[in-house]
Amino acid sequence: MSRFGPSDIRNVVLVGQGGSGKTIITERLVFHAGASQRVGRVEDGTTVSDFLDEEIKRHISTSIGLCEFDYKGTRFNLLDTPGYADFMTEAQEAVRVADTALLTINAGAGIEVQTPRFWSLCESQNVPVAFVINKLDLDNVDVDELVASLQAAFGNKVIPLVIPLSTGASFAGFVNVLTGKVHGYVGGSDNAVVTDAIPGTMQSTFEAARLALTEAVAESDDGVMEKYLGGETLTQDELVMVFTKAFRTRQVFPVLVTSALKGTGCDYVMDFLSGYAPSPMDGLVQAKRKGLDETVELRADAAGPTAAFVFKTTSDPFVGKLSFVRVYSGKVGHDIYNSTKDVTEKVGGLFHTLGKKQEPIDEAVPGDIVVISKLVQTATNDTLSSKDMPLELAPIVFSPPLLMRSLKPKTRADDDKLSSTLSRLKEEEPAVVIDKNSETHETILSGLGEAHLQVIVERLQKKFGVNIDLEVPKVPYRETIKGKAHVEGKHKKQTGGHGQYGDCWIEMEPNERGGGWVFENKVFGGAIPKQYIPAIEKGMLETMSKGQLAGYPVVDVKVAVTDGSYHPVDSSEMAFKTAGSLAFKKGFEQASPILLEPIVSLETVVDEKYMGDVMGDLTSKRGKIAGMENVDGKQIIKAFVPFAEMLNYGIDLGSMTQGTGTYSMKIDHYEEVPERIAEKIIADARATMVAEEEE
Repeated sequence: MSRFGPSDIRNVVLVGQGGSGKTIITERLVFHAGASQRVGRVEDGTTVSDFLDEEIKRHISTSIGLCEFDYKGTRFNLLDTPGYADFMTEAQEAVRVADTALLTINAGAGIEVQTPRFWSLCESQNVPVAFVINKLDLDNVDVDELVASLQAAFGNKVIPLVIPLSTGASFAGFVNVLTGKVHGYVGGSDNAVVTDAIPGTMQSTFEAARLALTEAVAESDDGVMEKYLGGETLTQDELVMVFTKAFRTRQVFPVLVTSALKGTGCDYVMDFLSGYAPSPMDGLVQAKRKGLDETVELRADAAGPTAAFVFKTTSDPFVGKLSFVRVYSGKVGHDIYNSTKDVTEKVGGLFHTLGKKQEPIDEAVPGDIVVISKLVQTATNDTLSSKDMPLELAPIVFSPPLLMRSLKPKTRADDDKLSSTLSRLKEEEPAVVIDKNSETHETILSGLGEAHLQVIVERLQKKFGVNIDLEVPKVPYRETIKGKAHVEGKHKKQTGGHGQYGDCWIEMEPNERGGGWVFENKVFGGAIPKQYIPAIEKGMLETMSKGQLAGYPVVDVKVAVTDGSYHPVDSSEMAFKTAGSLAFKKGFEQASPILLEPIVSLETVVDEKYMGDVMGDLTSKRGKIAGMENVDGKQIIKAFVPFAEMLNYGIDLGSMTQGTGTYSMKIDHYEEVPERIAEKIIADARATMVAEEEE
């Protein structure tokens, strides 16, 4: 049984731009708590939270690193997340189950392109945020300027909680604005010596910062605000109380400073989280009664109804499938009921984890984050509850995929394993979209970007033994006609015994775009017996599946059989089927055949400063702008663009918007391909067909 209750738990997520130092901060916190014996290095691949092969290879986080440990009577569940747009899914999963967020800022770079996105993510989940300006040991760091930029971007409730004594190589301590204490780090130690000795040169700066903090937090409590406005001085206990309340209710966003590389300030981050960050006891969660129009308010109560949320799924080569779970109410033991899937599952094992290290536990208490092994049917976004009171917690809404690629197995054995492997991949990567294109016979994998898809390919190879190449998907072109034709299709063949004879005249013309296939029988006087008419249509339909221009399906054609002849002995359904095919081919060639391309309906969401570049790019892609709309400060650009121009749009959009733009699209209709472009497509397709025939 756990010796920690819900009030002792701190569920903390680290978010921030890649390179801002989340992983090394995590490393320092784990080390400071005594949960690891050394401080690892990202460059060496020795950190606790980045242990996957692809993370060690790339020197970046690609997945959530869950580090659970004890510190001064507090149970920490730290979630280290990737900072790059290609792996935003991981941050969305982690923020969903966190009670506090540390938003890291690189002191040498300030607010970067992904910083506002992480802020918005925390805001959408109503998670309290503390900023951590890291790398204060860098040269030419201006903390006042950094804080001013944070306030300009995120509001005047961003308030410094500490004032560094210096920056650059000499950074070795700070004044705590809330307590008036000085935290000094002597001789490279990462444990502060705390004194009352505020330098005289900093006294006025401290007093101004203390006043700003007091004014910011006093507004969160009416009684304190009344006292403050009445001219009374708040006691230290009152200030701490009202600061804690303001932070936990997102009415103030404190700024801390660290040099994680040196260890400076990381001990205070731990003490800050222990003392002021909310525990699971401080929040309420809404759940729905399954099958009923009823909402249940959940508290972190062991005696309450069981409610736990699966926020991530992965697999371990030795343990098998692993489900990462946040418990909101009740307890989780050895048998669980999955209310989303309506199945009961047996728990293979229940763990706390420190990176890849697993510690078995007997049960999970409310507010805790645990890992459960070998849940067969359970997946990300599922709710675990009880049969007596089945509940449903709100699912994570993942970012839409931005880049699609075709999966090409390297060998027949890889192809045989692909289908079952992709179903397991979907469990681990809920944001990816996997489609089978029946026209091009390709398996299409869509993800958040090039790096995301490359990591998936590496994972398929290492975890599941499936070797895959990524290719640009084929475009599902169509063929049709613009003109009319009146032609004969005759099949006459004499062999020993019965011969073969089928003869039909047809009229061919284009149907309206999207009108499909229309077939009519206009034969009079029995020139062709009625029983042979379906065979003629069947021959045409089979021919239409592979057009004459470039081998693409033929669409939007009207055909009428007007005349013909038959032989009482040699005519047959097969003969007229062949005659129908010959007639269609001849008519298609004479009726001005053209190539059609799919046009997508596109919605691109970007910051206003990128709008001009994005619209110019769409125009260069033969796109037609259909409208613009401003929603919540973002510009939504609506357009119709040829699908062929969109195959690398995720990469192009990322370059133009520094990874902040998103888009969604779907095939809307087909239009004629411009002649110059069509000629190249047709030539390439015919060359491919010739090469395939020669093989």
